[in-house]
Amino acid sequence: MIPFKKHKMKYTYIIIQDKIDDFEDLKTALDEHSDYKFIATATNLEDGFSLIVKAKPNLIFLDVEINDRNSFTLIPKLKEFFTDLPIIIMTTKHNYYAKEAVNNQVSYFLSKPTEAVELENSLLFFEKVFTERQTHLVVKTGADIYLLHYNEISFLQAERNYTSIFNANGKSFSTSKSLKHFEETLPKKFIRVHRSFIVNKNCIERLNTRKGQLFLQPTDTLQDLEENFIPIGKEYLQKLKNSFSF
Repeated sequence: MIPFKKHKMKYTYIIIQDKIDDFEDLKTALDEHSDYKFIATATNLEDGFSLIVKAKPNLIFLDVEINDRNSFTLIPKLKEFFTDLPIIIMTTKHNYYAKEAVNNQVSYFLSKPTEAVELENSLLFFEKVFTERQTHLVVKTGADIYLLHYNEISFLQAERNYTSIFNANGKSFSTSKSLKHFEETLPKKFIRVHRSFIVNKNCIERLNTRKGQLFLQPTDTLQDLEENFIPIGKEYLQKLKNSFSF
């Protein structure tokens, strides 16, 4: 097993907002999240567009109205420059823009003034969308950084204060991040099946729903298990079955 120090990715973000009080309110709330790195701000749509193209942030906080102009006009311009539209969280005091936000592929609608719980929910949603777009899980150990391709990860197991990540060739990597963290941020093909296990659905060979047992496709990884199967918790069984349309 290869242990590594706790590591949180730094997500970069910008804020496009013309009102200084609203900017400071949001920026102050985001300062509580150490894994988010502020790049810059813009107070009009033209500067905002230039900033996005130049900085290529992971996340954009865009107020729905900038200098009395509808900020949705910025989105078609961004689509001309990006294959994948940058992840956008719209900020507003009015909920009547919600439908327009959905139609323009805005990831989340954040009300003003900023509330801690709602901001936390928006960031979790962002991290989920961001992860879905990635092909690798980044793991740092000392001076080394490992890129674990999602397709090669078989399962994750909670062990005391750590989570072990097992790949198909038998290697395991230990992290201090909780299993709950991975449940919330890994792509949809990873599903929690037990309080101690998350599995890659693509690696499942068969299920025994009566005995509550899950069998993975044969790999060297299975040698690290006490049994040759992963247990299925009763509270996770129905969700697992639903994911396969049983």
